[in-house]
Amino acid sequence: MKNASKKMIDYYELLEIDPKADVAGIKRAYHEKLKIWHPDKNVGNTEAAEEKTKLLNQAYSVLSDPAQRKQYDRILRYTRGKDFSRVMNEREFWRKVEKASPALKHILEDLKDLYGLFIDAIKGRYKLHPALLGMIGGGLLYFIIPLDFIPDYIPIVGLLDDFAVLSAIINSMQEELLEYRKSKAKYN
Repeated sequence: MKNASKKMIDYYELLEIDPKADVAGIKRAYHEKLKIWHPDKNVGNTEAAEEKTKLLNQAYSVLSDPAQRKQYDRILRYTRGKDFSRVMNEREFWRKVEKASPALKHILEDLKDLYGLFIDAIKGRYKLHPALLGMIGGGLLYFIIPLDFIPDYIPIVGLLDDFAVLSAIINSMQEELLEYRKSKAKYN
């Protein structure tokens, strides 16, 4: 179950059904798996059975609802086989910054402060409006996740769109960045 946090769970594989299965087939597969994994039937392995039962309940809930299933299928197509724990971490973020063209590195100081502001706001060390937090988080995610408009393997151009997004966020937040720098200076 530990891998579940690293990769998106494929509910179709979990239930061992075809992605084109109808609601009746989903329900049948769900009940079959539930009979196997119900915690009452796994007395010696209760913790794993409870975790598996939770996943089965999630799978059934999502796949049996047409709107949720449509959204899930769309996300699954984009994430299939990708390990986001590899790209969604601080070391990978700064590695990608270091790959940037020297012409783009002029925003590096602002980017470092933007990243710090985001982390401090999440950890409650800096007060930031939730909408701004979401905007920064979205820009940072766009920068590090390989699902953007122009793939990063295209030299220079692949990172240009990422830096364009971050530059727009940085430019719109100059006053907030200034306040953040002042607050950091007080504590250092």
